[in-house]
Amino acid sequence: MRVATVDGLVTLFYDGSKPIFNYELNEEFNIFYRRVGSEHNWTEIWHSWPLSDECKDYIRERLSWQQVIVQEGVVEIPEMTFFGCHNILKVFFADTVTNIKLCAFMGCKNLAFVKWSLNLQLIGNHAFNNCNLSGVFIPPRCRVIRGCAFARNSNLTIFTVPQDTQVGSSIVSYSKLLERSPFGGDDAYHETNTWLKNVNNDDQFALHRVCSSFRPSLQEIIDTMKEKGGPAAFNVENSIGITPSRYLKENPYAHVTEKEIIEKYILDMMEENS
Repeated sequence: MRVATVDGLVTLFYDGSKPIFNYELNEEFNIFYRRVGSEHNWTEIWHSWPLSDECKDYIRERLSWQQVIVQEGVVEIPEMTFFGCHNILKVFFADTVTNIKLCAFMGCKNLAFVKWSLNLQLIGNHAFNNCNLSGVFIPPRCRVIRGCAFARNSNLTIFTVPQDTQVGSSIVSYSKLLERSPFGGDDAYHETNTWLKNVNNDDQFALHRVCSSFRPSLQEIIDTMKEKGGPAAFNVENSIGITPSRYLKENPYAHVTEKEIIEKYILDMMEENS
């Protein structure tokens, strides 16, 4: 693993070669966090705590990371790996990643952008709990999302998940999106999950998925453009008032016009399928 500055961000190139979460050092830190840190902005006062030099170096390093690039060949992100790394803003997963385990990114309070692995199959309990995601596009091969995986992402407004994905309870609790749900409480989580799977997945909004982190089929794009008048479909609101244009905020081509985005994807698809 190495650290370098990429696009002005301190970037960890994670290769999975060694564990980067230390339970002993984390517990040493938590002794003081439970006493005073939970009542204050601990990132401003932790330097004054009587921690060992090893613990301080450990916390300092974890707080230095602003971006994570998970490298090709990594299959699994172990539990707690990036737990509490407050300053991580972006995460890019290689397509070899299939599993993101328990609490892997929990408490990354500034994490606002994730580029998913196309081959992701499982997202563990609390994996992205208490982050800052506003839009989540679950890749089509993902089969399981466990409980509270995206809970306490208060700004989460867009959540797209495949129909056949097994979804646990409270996966988006305490989010803006769930405020629109007609259901509430864990007793109704099956109904809530059915609502989640359909609210942003209506076929007439297939262009939404053009701006997700996985690529829809070429035929889906062309059919939707024919049926909905091409880029004009970006102006149609779904049942909770989200237009496809909103999805651009989570897309790496956000600075490009909507028409150019569609044209780029179609040309890329044609080249790949030729």
